[in-house]
Amino acid sequence: MVITPGPRPADRAVQLRALVTALERRPALALIEGAAGLGKTHLLEELLGRPDFARVRVLRGGCRPMREPFPLGPVLEALRGLARAELGELTAVTGALRPLLPELAGVLPAEPEPVTGAALRHREFRALRDLLTACGPALLVLEDVHWADEGTREFLRYLLEPPVPHLAVVLTYRPEALPPGGALGSPVGADVRVRLRPLDLPSVRKLASDVLGVPMVGGEFAGRLLHWTAGIPQVVEETMRVLANHPAWPRDLDELEVPPLLRESMHARLAALTPPALRLATAAAVLGAPKDAAVIGALAGLRGGRLCSALSSALDASVLHAFDGDLYGFRHAPDRRTVYETLSVPERRLLHAKAFALLCGRQPQPLADLAGHARAAGRLADWQRFAEAAVEAADAAGETAAALDVLQSILNGPVDPADVERLAVKLSRLALREHRTEVVETLERILAGDGLGRTARGTVRLQVGLLLCRGPGRLVRARAQVEQGVAELEDHPELAVRGYNVLAVPIEGMTSLRWHRQWMDKVAAVLDRVEDPELRLALAGDRVAVSAHIGDGSAWEEYLGMPDSARTMGERAQLARFWCNLADAQSWVGRLDRAERLLDDCLRMAESAGALFAASIAQGTRLRLDWAAGNWSGLAEAAAAASERYDDLGPVIVEAELVLGALAAVRGDFAEAERHLHATGLAAPEHAVIPVVLCATGLLTRVRLATEDLVGACAVADHGMTVARRKGVWMWAADLVPAAARAYTMAGRTGDAERVVCEFAESIENLDAPYASAALASARATLLGAKGEYRTAAADFGTAAAIFRDLSMPYPATQATEESAGCTLAAGERGAIEDLRTAARSYEAMGAVRDAGRCHHTLRELGAWTPSHRGRRGYGDELSPREREVASMLAAGRTNREIADGLFLSPRTVEQHVTRVLRKLGVRSRTEVAERTGSLGV
Repeated sequence: MVITPGPRPADRAVQLRALVTALERRPALALIEGAAGLGKTHLLEELLGRPDFARVRVLRGGCRPMREPFPLGPVLEALRGLARAELGELTAVTGALRPLLPELAGVLPAEPEPVTGAALRHREFRALRDLLTACGPALLVLEDVHWADEGTREFLRYLLEPPVPHLAVVLTYRPEALPPGGALGSPVGADVRVRLRPLDLPSVRKLASDVLGVPMVGGEFAGRLLHWTAGIPQVVEETMRVLANHPAWPRDLDELEVPPLLRESMHARLAALTPPALRLATAAAVLGAPKDAAVIGALAGLRGGRLCSALSSALDASVLHAFDGDLYGFRHAPDRRTVYETLSVPERRLLHAKAFALLCGRQPQPLADLAGHARAAGRLADWQRFAEAAVEAADAAGETAAALDVLQSILNGPVDPADVERLAVKLSRLALREHRTEVVETLERILAGDGLGRTARGTVRLQVGLLLCRGPGRLVRARAQVEQGVAELEDHPELAVRGYNVLAVPIEGMTSLRWHRQWMDKVAAVLDRVEDPELRLALAGDRVAVSAHIGDGSAWEEYLGMPDSARTMGERAQLARFWCNLADAQSWVGRLDRAERLLDDCLRMAESAGALFAASIAQGTRLRLDWAAGNWSGLAEAAAAASERYDDLGPVIVEAELVLGALAAVRGDFAEAERHLHATGLAAPEHAVIPVVLCATGLLTRVRLATEDLVGACAVADHGMTVARRKGVWMWAADLVPAAARAYTMAGRTGDAERVVCEFAESIENLDAPYASAALASARATLLGAKGEYRTAAADFGTAAAIFRDLSMPYPATQATEESAGCTLAAGERGAIEDLRTAARSYEAMGAVRDAGRCHHTLRELGAWTPSHRGRRGYGDELSPREREVASMLAAGRTNREIADGLFLSPRTVEQHVTRVLRKLGVRSRTEVAERTGSLGV
């Protein structure tokens, strides 16, 4: 069995389970393979620390990188610790080990008559095998067998064919350093083979956070760290240790000193190289990114047989590594830096000049590489010429990240002051396609200087304001930059219109819709004078998206009349952004089908245009769409991953937190729901995304009502109503108003409830807002029910349920169905019992077990519970559906009381379920349930 799982922490558990399962069935052979630094030793330590092997003798030895390894060295090292061990009966032949293991002289029998040659080797192998047999249940662990001598590999083949009873063998090695024939010199079937891989971004981020002892490092920094370390755990750890002692974290990790352990390791490998191989390695370090052998050889002055020999030497010593496409280079940046720093400054300049001349003749010209070599060689005119050409080429190809990297390097270098203005404006415009905080820092540094004219300064400042809007908690600072930029561009309204447009968008902050409408009018007054097609498209798209957000039904017709393709990359990026914004608007309106279609178009266009920011924002909208549409399978994991990946992208974070809070509320995990919902920006709406805040207040009001905290529910509703009234976009309060009406009526604040419903009804009249219309029907039904007008209330809830169903929103549709049935029953009519059963089945289909349990509880109280006519199915040793629910809640750390409340069961019934779950899973404690249920997919 070959285990090649992903690089996340959960995947490590998969590896460990596979190893434990294989090694418990002795005899067994387990192979752990992975390049240097990938964590073979760490995995081994975790494995040997498992309680599964507490009563198994562990014999551990390791191979060393020696010119002439000791024969059988790692095996003898593993057996030296048996001097005080209790062994089974030893055969006479084991006495042959006395010269090899003098530590066991008091244990081994007398040495037999001497033999020579092949007979001696055979006797030693027999003796070692018999000694291992006498150890009883044992684990023989040999590390780094890629360095093993031929004798050790021969013995392992002898040991494993046939295997020794009760013995498990674990071998670790680097696959790229194995001799021909593999770890054992010939194929031998392994019971399990674990192949370690580099870490991915979330795992690099977690490891970095663990080393520093902080909750979580930033996602942007983690991305740079992944690039610097190639995801190799050892390199991540050593780099973070250096950073922990660094006075200030550098933005560019190239500014860091190479960690001592990594530097010393590379120096040891360099010392083993031949002079030509060393020249080849230094040439590769100067070239930087992996290159083909001919280019590296040309720079090193090597070709033909000498080049082949030098390349083989560098590869064998693990100085250079082979990459796909017949390219060669360094595994990670610290290795390359270590080799590069062995060159003196004059040697570096000379080699860079030679590399520049060499690459100039290649077609197509590697523009970014040529710019880098020209700069390092001191050829500043060539550097800027090729760097700007590289920016243009990357922009035309939709490679926004590459274009930004090169532009940043120009503006952070010795650039001609006459060019600063032009390049800064270009950087500010390109930056809008992606989200990179270091670009904001570069632009703010330029703004603080005196290198920009008034018009360019205003233009750059507007873009900085736009970029700041994307980060959490920066809205006030962002709008201040935009308003200042607008003032600087007062003589150029066709340029200032970008700022008007930013201030016209009402999605964030507590400024009223009336204030935003003033800026909308300014945009409309200037739009016809804008000649730049990209800017015209951006302004038109934002106007349509904002109109849709505030319920203007004509917005969709305008969208249908707009182009669906574009010629330039910039226009394509604007189309992607427009579709993303319109999808967000349609999702809040309740047009989920439109939003889905727009998101799909957005992601396709964003990918082709390098519009990474639009693609990122679309992920947040996608999460909320899946929540609304009832697509909950895997949604919590997707939301958590998005929150980690886009940790400095405010709009995505709050959408992810909203969805996580909603899912937690459905599970009945109310403390978790409170935590996530507060993280949407409830406490600081002046910096927050207002539709998200209003939705979160509605959800949190319901959570407080579910926990019988009526005072707290009303307080949350009051806060939400304050936000809604100040903002003035009432259709965004569709989740809040019904919840507030319920809280107020339950608290005896009927007048407040009626006022809220009345304000809501007046504000959404004649708007394209089907979701708000359904919410209004539900809120009115709540008022009617509170007054005892149950039949009318039931009809209004039924109307709400029908609208929600038409909008493909199953959860609120089922809630309204349940409410309608409840009002009908309260009116004394039992005909709604079937509706209640339907609601229970719908909840169960979505996974809303707590809501389903509430319906079943009501049916039992009514004496209307009807078990299956087929009789209860027998599940034997499998978990029943109810037991799977209990197991899932146990895995989440819920107490018996919390499980009882969540599933509407008695504590005694829960105790019985818990007992059966532990027995069927074969675990002894509740804490073991999480791991076991994970492996079963519960």
